[in-house]
Amino acid sequence: SRMAGVRSRGVRGAVRALLCGLLAGKCASLSQPLMRPRWTAPARTQPAMRELTPFPRALAAALLSLALALGPAVAPPEAAFAIDQWVSSSDSGIGLLVNKDGNSILRLTLPRVSELPGLYTAQELTEKIKLRFDQVGFKREPVWVSASGDAGMLERVLQDLGPLLVAKAPSAVREQAVSLLARALDNARPLIGALRERNIGDTLRLQSAVATDLAQLQLALLPAQALPYEVPAVWAGLPQLRGRAEVEMKLRKGPGNKQQFCASSGSMYTGRFGLSYAPSDVKELDEDLKGNECAPQYTSADATIHLTLDGFHAPVTAGNFASLVNEGYFDRMPIQQLTAISIQTGNAKQAGRPVNKRTIPLEIFYKRDAAPTYSYTSDEDKRGAETLALPFQSYGALGMARQSADLGGEIDNDSATSEFFFVKYDQALIPPGRNTLDGAYSCFGYTSEGATYLRQLELGDTIVSAKLISGLENLISGK
Repeated sequence: SRMAGVRSRGVRGAVRALLCGLLAGKCASLSQPLMRPRWTAPARTQPAMRELTPFPRALAAALLSLALALGPAVAPPEAAFAIDQWVSSSDSGIGLLVNKDGNSILRLTLPRVSELPGLYTAQELTEKIKLRFDQVGFKREPVWVSASGDAGMLERVLQDLGPLLVAKAPSAVREQAVSLLARALDNARPLIGALRERNIGDTLRLQSAVATDLAQLQLALLPAQALPYEVPAVWAGLPQLRGRAEVEMKLRKGPGNKQQFCASSGSMYTGRFGLSYAPSDVKELDEDLKGNECAPQYTSADATIHLTLDGFHAPVTAGNFASLVNEGYFDRMPIQQLTAISIQTGNAKQAGRPVNKRTIPLEIFYKRDAAPTYSYTSDEDKRGAETLALPFQSYGALGMARQSADLGGEIDNDSATSEFFFVKYDQALIPPGRNTLDGAYSCFGYTSEGATYLRQLELGDTIVSAKLISGLENLISGK
């Protein structure tokens, strides 16, 4: 019909405007045929992360124009909330790339919006760039070539995501989602330039910016306090974290300990210990903390770390921990046990305070499952060869200890209360993908900032305070 023809031309015009937006408005005439813009090398200036510039603003405007042209016939549905059961990630990373970065693992394990598969593709391409350097360092030419290929594909995927995002994003978050995508795309081009110039500092900084924005975009599209499965009725009365939460934990050296925290050691490769980069001071793969003395200006008796709790894959375990944090349970809690692979605390009786009588079950989320399993270790469940969504293969991974015999309870799988541990990840002791911790204890998150301070903890050091700084709205109190 005539109206359909008018509508079709309106949509074509909006699509044409979108491509003009992608080219920052550099379209000579709307009568010219539509063509994908050819990529040209950026000027040899130092890449920098930017706020929304005219390029992404033009993109956002074009995307919104497309949405208006499509009109109510393509009304955006609520975002689908589903975890794909079959993922391209390998047992311990992406393909042959081992992932020992807790923040990267958290980003890659976000529940996916099933109608926007390209969003996960973009996240995986972004993470691969850093994982390549984690694997072999940054001094070999082939790794730069491979990472440059990832970045080129990333740019194209982000461009193709625009129209789909506008059509499918819920109206309440559409503007935020478009802005996050635009900012990620705005940083993808200088990322390509940094890779071409073999600039590792700018590469890591821009890669981190894109990865963070894409993860925030995925979170924005997920409905609040929703899980794609139901917690079993027997455990449904316990506190639950339905989403993510962040904990700020302040540490202090014990009065009898001579060693101070060294802030300068925060810059290190993920490398052997699974520690994150600090783009301001990148070191080669094997330079992780060789025991050099810390300059006085970098020493302090106090340190701050951040923990990210993952309620998507461990709602009961993360919910119990978040609830205890919210009650101030871990304030003034001493570090109580150190081993070659763990730092443990939270034993109330040993700390001389009332025992938390709430017990929680062993909670394990296998990578290919759609919901957690409870009460059985992977060996007991005859699934010891399978891998988990939250593996213990990052320095500062958070695990829940089972109740100790000195608390008077049975040492069984469902006897955890308040005692937890940080994993001191060392690939020589805890091989990725296959270790004695995965499937035996509940992993419920990772140390997302300040993991290097954990290596400097000693008996007698104290958790001064722990508080939720985000995600409280995702905490559902128990009955």
